[in-house]
Amino acid sequence: MQKQFLELYDEYYPKLYAYVLMRVRRREMAEDIVQHSFLKALDNIGSFKPRRGATFGSWLFQIAKNELVDRARQDSKLTFCQTEVLDANPTAVSTIDKFLDAELAAEQKERWQKVMCAIDLLNDEERELITLKYLADLPYQEIAKTMNKKPNTLAVMLKRALEKVRIDLGI
Repeated sequence: MQKQFLELYDEYYPKLYAYVLMRVRRREMAEDIVQHSFLKALDNIGSFKPRRGATFGSWLFQIAKNELVDRARQDSKLTFCQTEVLDANPTAVSTIDKFLDAELAAEQKERWQKVMCAIDLLNDEERELITLKYLADLPYQEIAKTMNKKPNTLAVMLKRALEKVRIDLGI
């Protein structure tokens, strides 16, 4: 079982870390939340029972989401616009690199930062959806389980959220 859990860890760590880092914008806190999420998953793996299409991934992201809620209760300033995400640890950078080439010009990094600031202006649910879809690269079915919404509802929400980002960016 330990070997299987390590395989799941290797598969989900980059996605979960990118998701949490985008939410809290603090590397140390993101690492801590991800670590706690995996430890809770390991401690409770015996109680994991997939229901209605739920996967280990959606369960793990739900654990991380609960950890984020707990931290938000302790610290009301978790999300703010800064460049720390671009200087994140290599694991998160590998996930974010599918959007950013390693040799981006300063102008492109600045544009990326503007996009991140526009995303920060969205409500929590919209930010979570964009992060789960594009940074964690989860399919709508897993996002639906994590956010307790229907996949079609999420598709509409995503379209509206992206439109808000475009308007904010003047695109």
